[in-house]
Amino acid sequence: MNYTIPTLKALALRGAGRQYISVSTGELGAELGVSQQTASNRLVAMAKSDLVKRRRGTHGQYIFITRSGMNLLRSELADYQRIFSEPGVIIIKGTVASGLGEGQYYLNKPGYRNQIIEKLGFTPFNGTLNLGVTEDEMTTLAQVPPASRIKLSSFRADGRTYGEAECIGIVIRDIPCAIVLPKRSHHTDVLEIISATHLRKALGLKDGDTVEITVSPQ
Repeated sequence: MNYTIPTLKALALRGAGRQYISVSTGELGAELGVSQQTASNRLVAMAKSDLVKRRRGTHGQYIFITRSGMNLLRSELADYQRIFSEPGVIIIKGTVASGLGEGQYYLNKPGYRNQIIEKLGFTPFNGTLNLGVTEDEMTTLAQVPPASRIKLSSFRADGRTYGEAECIGIVIRDIPCAIVLPKRSHHTDVLEIISATHLRKALGLKDGDTVEITVSPQ
């Protein structure tokens, strides 16, 4: 869908990446150089692809860009940053935050755990280090090329399907770790870090501490 990026860009510039916004398909079409009907069809198709969410209101429709949609924009920006920047180490900072135990729950699933052992080469500690990050940090992370990302495949267990995820190898104070990015997640400002080590204990971390992580894309 070669119209996706221009349409997402137009919506994001109006603020749809932060909240639902009122959208006139006539105005959107004029901005994109297409008819009102074409603009409407694009939004319908993008909603079906989970790039945007649509709501009907008393004054028309409201649009919000999903995590998948924002990730497409981040990837586009990252491509331009790689074009105009020298390749090298990527540094990201985050703030230590308490999780809800979701990381431990998923790491206990053999379908994920076995893939991590096989593909990342370590047995993960039974829990994750959660780092709160800004939108700018997420954009920086998007510069990591696809070739440097390790895929965790989906699988079925306990009568349900567990989704795909990506892992990005990182280092925190000389300790090898990995960021786990679930393909579908509602959290756009939290990075989950796995390691063979209990990172909070090993690094003496507490909620609110700032942590610097180093990514070296290959």
